[in-house]
Amino acid sequence: MSFVVVGSVVVIAVPHSVIAIAFARSLMGLAHGMAYLVVLIHGGEIVIKELRGMIMGAVSYCVVTGVLLGGVLISVRYDVIDQYRFIGIIGLVYMLLAVFLNQMLCYESPVFLVQRNLDGEAIRSMMKLRNESTETWQIRNELTEIKTMLSEDETTSRSIWSDGNFRPLVLLALTKVASVLSFNFAVNMVKVNVVDHMVEIEDSEVSLSVTILMSIRLVVGMVAMFTIDVLGRRALQLVSIVSTAFILIAIGIAYLAADSIPHDVGMAIFFACEVGASLGLTLVPDVLCSEAFNTKKKVCSIATVQILEHVLHILIFAITFKWNFTVDDRYGATLLAAGVPLLPIAYVLYQKLPETSKMSIRQARIEFYKRDGIVFGGSKNSVEALYD
Repeated sequence: MSFVVVGSVVVIAVPHSVIAIAFARSLMGLAHGMAYLVVLIHGGEIVIKELRGMIMGAVSYCVVTGVLLGGVLISVRYDVIDQYRFIGIIGLVYMLLAVFLNQMLCYESPVFLVQRNLDGEAIRSMMKLRNESTETWQIRNELTEIKTMLSEDETTSRSIWSDGNFRPLVLLALTKVASVLSFNFAVNMVKVNVVDHMVEIEDSEVSLSVTILMSIRLVVGMVAMFTIDVLGRRALQLVSIVSTAFILIAIGIAYLAADSIPHDVGMAIFFACEVGASLGLTLVPDVLCSEAFNTKKKVCSIATVQILEHVLHILIFAITFKWNFTVDDRYGATLLAAGVPLLPIAYVLYQKLPETSKMSIRQARIEFYKRDGIVFGGSKNSVEALYD
């Protein structure tokens, strides 16, 4: 929070300095990375298993909301206040609000407390989290399972490459690679330019494409967020990857085969692509990260997956940022390069990704560590197969 507050104050104070803006954005980026990691770990440990998918999916939904807000801001002319200063004011207001909400509504993770032998505080924290006035049998059962999980994890090392952790690490890395392929600088620039050609605005400096595309993600993402615990993580993820892959491949081939495609047709196809991608490509990986890893390896494992995602984004940006996306010469190759790898990733996930909806974090972790017999939901297998 302090990094965002400092960054917001800097942007408000000197909105026209490139160095100041770069410094502020670096601080905010660092804060985002730290907070994202903490939210995935803390959230996965405190929410009830029946709603973990929806609540953890809200993390990705908040990112989409932020991108939409940015799209709206860059679409509006500012005569009274500078754009960067306005963004800084919004960031500062949100952070000051977050300080009070954090003090009033944020409770410590029971897993964290049990690790430090603070069972009494863990029970009180769980009572607050479950909105109970007394210690119920569900809370006692959850506490027993947390202790069992921690005792199992004590026998393992902190290395993310040992004790069966490599399998969930690879699976989560593949989900993040799929997310980057569907939502990166090059693909997004193709979509933005096609939509801009169809949305005619008198002011050539104003673009509504980001707002339109993110609005689709916002609406469809909300539907996915509220159904992920009913339909399951695996189903949404696979439908999202396969549909996005086929759409990107189809339109990529069309751009290569034809001299040009009518912009209204291209825009309609890209809208369909946004619908498919919003079903789970960017949402499900965060949910799975919160429940897939051993407690001793969770921090480094999630950090590794997140670093991989951001490195891929930077790499794609570095390669393509000088490309001219105002003409469609590069559209076909760009879309094919993004769509084709999604199909083998979907096949691997279909073969190996377990369904973990409505499982406790211990049960979900066990399913990820198993080498055989993927589960389509509801399994409560013992830990015996965990480190075979």
